[in-house]
Amino acid sequence: MRKVFFCLSFILGTVFLVKAQTAEQMKWMAGTWKINAGSGVIVEQWQIINDSTLSGKSMFVKNGTDTIPQETIELAYRSGSWYYIPTVNSQNNALPVQFKVFFLKGTEFISENPSHDFPQRIAYRRIKNQLFASIEGRKNGKYGKQNFDFSSD
Repeated sequence: MRKVFFCLSFILGTVFLVKAQTAEQMKWMAGTWKINAGSGVIVEQWQIINDSTLSGKSMFVKNGTDTIPQETIELAYRSGSWYYIPTVNSQNNALPVQFKVFFLKGTEFISENPSHDFPQRIAYRRIKNQLFASIEGRKNGKYGKQNFDFSSD
């Protein structure tokens, strides 16, 4: 009976430990991030929704007032893994595309979807008040990468 109690305690403790770590792993994404882009500002905003979901949105702000939505993003912990799920109105018939996070350490993650046309990888890394994002992969047989260097207010 003691063995059964010990095993049950260990299993439940492990489940609660994993659940408690989920939102903590990605809380560094929360906030408002900006890039001055000459004709306007690219803004990405992230907020923690619950212990397993962050919500993000990206927009282009022109002349300080004209806001053009770019994409909505969900960063979700499901079935033991994180997924980066963007929805872009002008791409993929405005349907969400899942990228599975395969690397997560500290304030950095890399996600991928090898079957997506472009990009196949999306990465984020935070260093102090800067958030570095990148998209990369092959399109029409050629490799391409685009970096986004955000700063917080």
